[in-house]
Parts: sequence; structure tokens; C-alpha cells
Amino acid sequence: MALRYPMHSRRYKFLKTITCLILTFLLATRIPLPNFPRRRFDTWAWDRSCHRLSPFSKMCTASRASIASDVQIVIETGGSEPQSRLQYQLATMMSEVPRQNVLIFSDLEEEVGSFHVHDALVDISLRERMDYPEFTFYDELQMYQRLGKDTRELKGGWKLAKYKNMAIKRKIWKMLGETSSALPRRKWYVFIDTDTFVEWDNLLVLLENLDPQKKLYIGSPVWADPRAPFAHGGSAYALSYSALESLNMHGLDGDREPMFSQFGVNTTALCCGDEALAKALKEIGIKLKGYWPMFNGEVPSTVGFGSEIWCEPVLSLHHITGAGMEDLWSWIEDWKARTLSMQLFLFKDLFEYIAPQLVPQMNDWENTDEGWKIYHNKGTPVSFSQCEAACVADKLCFQFVSHGSTCALSHTIRIGGKRLPKSEDDQKYISGWNLERIREWTSKTKCTSAHWLHSNP
Repeated sequence: MALRYPMHSRRYKFLKTITCLILTFLLATRIPLPNFPRRRFDTWAWDRSCHRLSPFSKMCTASRASIASDVQIVIETGGSEPQSRLQYQLATMMSEVPRQNVLIFSDLEEEVGSFHVHDALVDISLRERMDYPEFTFYDELQMYQRLGKDTRELKGGWKLAKYKNMAIKRKIWKMLGETSSALPRRKWYVFIDTDTFVEWDNLLVLLENLDPQKKLYIGSPVWADPRAPFAHGGSAYALSYSALESLNMHGLDGDREPMFSQFGVNTTALCCGDEALAKALKEIGIKLKGYWPMFNGEVPSTVGFGSEIWCEPVLSLHHITGAGMEDLWSWIEDWKARTLSMQLFLFKDLFEYIAPQLVPQMNDWENTDEGWKIYHNKGTPVSFSQCEAACVADKLCFQFVSHGSTCALSHTIRIGGKRLPKSEDDQKYISGWNLERIREWTSKTKCTSAHWLHSNP
């Protein structure tokens, strides 16, 4: 019997054949290929009523003030983590956030300045703790504190950290139900680490244009499992109240049940609490909406600036600590004063922050990113000048790195970081930038509006 293909299958084959013929014709006749649409975006209006005010000020427009008052910022830290990280964050970007909108969780209850730090793990039953070998570190933290010893001397807090993520969601829900905690219900819960930098104006604009009545989970996707990407915690992520409610109302009923604090997810077998959260949410039908590169896990010097990262608003950055947090926050505050807050802070503006570091050549330096390298004559010995010439010949090349027999080009602009030879026999990493081309491209590439990218996934 002859096989009969469904009508939609035959239609697909026909369209595929026609498309191939059209592409072949265009290539043969050297007619330029059409510009296929890039990732779609919105261009929401920007209200500068908060100029010279905190983004959370009640003197902003009614809509902005309303959303700002309904955002709970949740900071995750650790008892063995340098306390200076949290102190710098509280003194800079968190100084713009009203005290009542801030919650801080750790694996140790303590006071940091005038802020109370809640122990996220204290409610986990002894029975459940016995299933997690990492909790020996938790017991050690508590003992150090009781003895008046410095908990920052302890190492290995990262092993325990994965259990805090889910336990924090349990703890918040418990606090919402306790009259003694006086914690009000809010529309949004934004989770950050102590080395996360957030541009509040931009984040509040995004939240203002999303529906908190929906079960939303938003952030920068990590594609460890393509079927279930999870939000990168260091880049900041947010849950709507509806999502937080669904998470806590689903499944396990009592704290005596195995893995109760983890919502039934075997967090021990996973990389991190971020992945565990995504799995628990997926079980109840809530999937991540990814807003990379606006939620971003890079420091300014490792952002790959270019056509895809230019007119987009900066929502967050990661690994910003100590003096770096203070310097970036102060620079952006000065930028807002200079520009009179006429526009949102975009990646093109962040480029201004790192631009003074660009030089023609830097030794013992790697300026390219492994995922974006374009190799030129790989395996053939090549000098720095030959690699530079290859970059000049490639009209899209902004920078390059020469390393022995390797010459790698890049179509994005990136500072990178120090990189020494692996051994005495290894060659130096020498990075170069085509400053003239960079100046030409940045001066002519304007942003008439902020590109609020649609989610992916």
C-alpha cells in the first residue's frame, strides 16, 4: 500500500522546495538577501518624572509609585560570605529602596548595620536535614556564632547555598501568613545576590508592563537543560505573587514529608537552587520567560557590545562587588544627572563606562569570548600584526587576540580580562582593538528608543 502523507506535510515540502529555489536564484544573481527579522521588541514610553528622585519615590507618577511600592527585593547572602559585599550593596544601589521593601536571607541569623538578616534554613526539620550531608556546615555556622567566633573564617558555604533558594520561598510564604512579621503581600518578588547590580528605573518599567496577575517567572535563562531553562540567580530574577502562591500551595502538605523545604525536588542532585526552582515551577506549569541580555550575568568589562546588545535597557549585571559596586552606581547616578534622565540607561550608555579602557594593544590579555570567536587560519603560526591585518580585512571585526598559532577575531566589542600563558612553553595572549572602526560604528549606531525585547523562551 502506498503511504499517504498528511496534507500539511505535503504543503510543507512544497514550501520548502519553493524557498530553496528562491534562495538559489538570489545567490546566483547576487541580489542581496532580505534582512530577516531579529528578535522582536517593544518601545514603551519613558516617564522621567523620577528625575533626581529615588525610582521608588512616592513623588513619581501614580503608576510608577504604585508598582514601586508593590515590589519586594529579596537579597540572598551567607554567613561565611564576606559581609563587606552586602554592606557595599546596601550603601549604594539598595539605598534607593525603602527599608520595608527589603528582605535579607542567609544561612545565619544576624544583624548587618540596621538590617535584620533572616535564617532561611531554620525551619527545616531535623528529619529533613539528615538527608542533606551539606547541613553539617550549617551546624558549624551556628556553633561558631554561639561561641562568638568569626563565621567568615569558615569555607564551603557554596555547598549549602543550593538549599537556600527554595527554603527562602517557603520562608516568605510563612512570613506572609504571620501577623507578627508584618510582611505585606506584594505583586512582585525580585531575588538578587549580594554581587548583583540592578538598574531600578529599568526594572520597574519592565514590571509596570507585565501582568502580576499571571503566574510569571522572569530572568536570564541558563540552558543547561534545553527543555527546562532556569533563571540565573546572580543576574536577578522575579516571581509574581501568583507564581509564588502557586508554588507554595501545590504538592507537599507537611514539613515532615521528605524534601518539604525543597518543594519535593531533589536539590542535592542538581547544580544549584536556581535549577531546583525551575523544576518545581515547571511541575505546576510555570515556565521561565527569558529576558537576556537585559537581565545580564556579566560585569561591564565582559559584556559583548554590538548590534544585539546596544539599544536594550540594562536591568542587571553580576559579580559587581566592593569598590566596583560603588564606582558603577556612582557613575550611573552622574550619567543620569548629565542626561537629565531624558532616556533609560541602555547598553550603549554602559559602553561609555568601559570605553576609556580600550587601547590598540594589550599584552597578557584575552578580549574575546570563547562562544563568539571567529578563528582565522587556525593552526598556522601567526604574528600579532598578521592577526591585526586579518581583523582589518574583515569589515565586521572590532577586535582580535593573537596566541601563538591562533588568531581569533570578534564582531563584538569586549574588554575581557588578564590571561597569562599556561606554562613557560606557552605563547602570550596579545589582544588588539580596531579603535577607528569602533569609534565609527558607535558614533553612527543611534538608539531612537529603548528596545524592550520579547521573552525567549
